[in-house]
Amino acid sequence: MLNDSIFKLHRCLRERHLQFFSKYSPEQLALIPAGFKNNLLWNAGHIIVTQQLYCYFNSGLPMYVDEDFITKYRKGTAPDESIPSLEEIELIKELMISTQEKMEVDYKNGLFKGYTDYVTGINFPLHNAEDAIEFNVSHEGSHLGTVIALSYFIK
Repeated sequence: MLNDSIFKLHRCLRERHLQFFSKYSPEQLALIPAGFKNNLLWNAGHIIVTQQLYCYFNSGLPMYVDEDFITKYRKGTAPDESIPSLEEIELIKELMISTQEKMEVDYKNGLFKGYTDYVTGINFPLHNAEDAIEFNVSHEGSHLGTVIALSYFIK
């Protein structure tokens, strides 16, 4: 059983991501500065998708995002610098908090039962939902570092 602190930390990371995401224009969210492979928009969408895949998909549970969203932001994808619509921006803002809240409630309600073992990109094995939730927090923290770095190049 996970301690409440992991969910508090996840909420804090999501709120911090949202602060960065919310202060920029659509054009700034799409900008890929020299030396970077992605942008603020992609990082926000990517952490949402990765959480859904690690925690829900691998647990055999329905996800809270659709296939098109997953296809656009999953591991191995890259943004194209197209300017996002206001609808896409609002969806990401909503999902940033709602998927965090739903995961916490779903976990506390015992929805996560089975799990298909998965090895992450850094060769860290996930054997259950607890592993996935804990590793996901680390993953989102690393992307927050990227977002902070990106923000220095956006005017």
